[in-house]
Amino acid sequence: MPSECYDLGPMVASWVRSLRARNASDNTIRIYSNAAKKFREFLLTEYEPADQDAKAPPEELDDIHREHIEAYIVATMQRTSPSNAHNHYRSLKTMFAWLVLEEELDLHPMRTMKPPTLPEVEVPVIGDADLSKLFRTVKGKSYAERRDAALLLLFLDTGVRLSECTDRKVGDLDLDLKVLRVLGKKSKWRSVPFGNTTAQALDRYLRAAAKHKGKPLEEDMWLWWGADRRHVHHRFTHWGVGQMLKDRCEQAGIAPLHPHQFRHTFAHKWKLAGGSDDDLMRITGWSSREMINRYGASAGSERARIAHARLSPVDRLK
Repeated sequence: MPSECYDLGPMVASWVRSLRARNASDNTIRIYSNAAKKFREFLLTEYEPADQDAKAPPEELDDIHREHIEAYIVATMQRTSPSNAHNHYRSLKTMFAWLVLEEELDLHPMRTMKPPTLPEVEVPVIGDADLSKLFRTVKGKSYAERRDAALLLLFLDTGVRLSECTDRKVGDLDLDLKVLRVLGKKSKWRSVPFGNTTAQALDRYLRAAAKHKGKPLEEDMWLWWGADRRHVHHRFTHWGVGQMLKDRCEQAGIAPLHPHQFRHTFAHKWKLAGGSDDDLMRITGWSSREMINRYGASAGSERARIAHARLSPVDRLK
């Protein structure tokens, strides 16, 4: 590590404390702090000037230049994906805006930067056959099966994001009204409805969770808990959900799925059933109609084929 290179760590720590003070969601803090910490590590251990005219490693906060950030975004894109690099770009832009607001910087180093271009990637919806195989793996009555059935049904029935589902307390769930109160992007709360089948699965899970923990669940307790009795007081995080889904897919004999595919599948099935765009936006927490076109796009041809079978001009001549 170059001894003269500036260590962004203390500023990152201050920024994270500021996010907590603003009551930012756990997921927002996780995403933002990860990008900032990765950028810090990049400056300290990886950054090298591309040529003699390129910027040297920054020795002070004011020395951090657009070139340093662009080099990091390129490295992130090559190491991961354009989508991940885009998320890091947005996170760093927010952090530097805070540093300007706090008068730690005079000018925003990213003020003339543009985000990396995102290629149009169609996320496949989950087919009914794979869904049937997946849900057959959670038909039992064990605690883990009750929990996983409730989680998977909730994902499919509401289209909630992974963090919106996992970062919940017991008090956020109302089985009588059949709604889950979630904290979405930009720290906006919304109530997400679910159906009778999901409500029944959630009710079974809550009863199983109380037995698993050996005491009644209280409203301020986390909603999801690990299955290992040796760690009965460990909450079930988004990492655990990802691993659970991977294991269940392997057990079902289907290709690995990502939790976000349930969000796309929900949007597709909603549109297929003739649900309104306004209701879909309200349930999913979208503020732009562009998201409606993006989600479930990979199954758009199927919806068009079914619609044509119903609306065929020639068939309607009869």
